[in-house]
Amino acid sequence: MQVTKTLDYAVRSLTYIGHEPIVKHSMKEISEHQHIPLNYLAKIMRRLVKKGIVKSMVGPDGGYTLRKSPGDISLRDIYEAIEGEIRIVDCMDGNGICHLHQTCPQLQVWDRVQISMVKILEETTLEQMLNQKGIHGLSRAN
Repeated sequence: MQVTKTLDYAVRSLTYIGHEPIVKHSMKEISEHQHIPLNYLAKIMRRLVKKGIVKSMVGPDGGYTLRKSPGDISLRDIYEAIEGEIRIVDCMDGNGICHLHQTCPQLQVWDRVQISMVKILEETTLEQMLNQKGIHGLSRAN
């Protein structure tokens, strides 16, 4: 299992904005500071706006701010805004894609993995990430 580049970029963008959540951050600023291609970032920001995680203001003084406080944004919120519903394997929604769904010996394992992953994503907020020291020793408290 691997985090997609799109999800990584979304989390990086939100942690950048989250250090100053009410300051308007331009797309160019976020792109340059987080080393995310501008076109790629534009698509990510549209998804985050659509899902109510950030708000966008247009015009010369426009930019992006968080719509909620960092403590109210979970990694699950971000994941689902970018990737959609969390499913470890396609058949886990039980819609009949797999003929073995009822007797699958793997299903219980993948179900436990998914439940654990969802719990971690729900319990981890953007604020918690901001308060952790990163590779550069920076934290929100500094």
